[in-house]
Amino acid sequence: MERSRPLIVALIAVLFVGACGGIRSTATSGPTLPGESPSSTDGSSDPPASEVSSPEASPSPLPGMAFAPGTAVEVVAVELNLRRQPTTSARRVSVLERGDVVVISPVDNLAYGWGPVRANGFDWYPVVRVVTPDGRLPRLPEHPVIPLDGEPVSGWIAAGEGSKPYIRALPPRCPAVADLASVAGMLPAERTACFGANPLVLEGTYGCFGCGALAFGTYTPAWLATPFELEFLSLDPSVTFGPLALRFPPDGPERPPLGSIIRVTVHLFDARAENCTIVDGEGAAAVTVPAETARQFCRERLAVESFEVLGTDPRFPTS
Repeated sequence: MERSRPLIVALIAVLFVGACGGIRSTATSGPTLPGESPSSTDGSSDPPASEVSSPEASPSPLPGMAFAPGTAVEVVAVELNLRRQPTTSARRVSVLERGDVVVISPVDNLAYGWGPVRANGFDWYPVVRVVTPDGRLPRLPEHPVIPLDGEPVSGWIAAGEGSKPYIRALPPRCPAVADLASVAGMLPAERTACFGANPLVLEGTYGCFGCGALAFGTYTPAWLATPFELEFLSLDPSVTFGPLALRFPPDGPERPPLGSIIRVTVHLFDARAENCTIVDGEGAAAVTVPAETARQFCRERLAVESFEVLGTDPRFPTS
């Protein structure tokens, strides 16, 4: 049986082993800094152009604000360049138009970089375009970014110039009932905005058969700060694992057996998130994630408080 699984794309080399060859990995280069040559161009260059055409004024200027990973933002400029690297000399991937919606990376099981990166007078953010047919945020429980096949379009955008914002954050989609389907369809920043530090009780199937990752980087604390989501809580593991994932603190509780149907109590804003630090990659390729972005990422993780095993899911693959 052929099944789809969440795609993980990271700035560092990742090795996955699993049933059906399910999770695909892609390594990408780190950000291009001022004075360097873009490492991800295809040998051609764009004609000279500004980063934006006729930005629209806003009563709440966004430049200087840090957008949390997994935040949906809308373009408020007439046009905005989506570039392969965070620099004005990098090749354009596409031109976004006013009203287009993108999501700040990293998002559930997808990482195309960490922002903001300051270059050429702009604050740059790595983003992923939504994969919905109309390019807008869908109604819950549909996830706007995780594709069943292929990769979404990604790149870097400038957040604004001076007092003129190029993007604005969209209101979170808060569900009437916080069940697994709705919570799994939300973006990470929506979960923190809608639920705060209040405990959540979710039911689903735990685990990802044959999944593993070899990470190159320094993540502190490792259980909370690593960008890899492998301990999924799934609605139907015969279709896909996740995209929602759990984090088990080192002081317990112990993990349940793979394939267990569990009722689990989790929380966001774990206190240990305030000391999170992330260095993605090693050596010359290492990227030190801005301190506030690292903290925001860790606040968005679902830390396990307790769980009850309700049974074993016969749909969970074992080969």
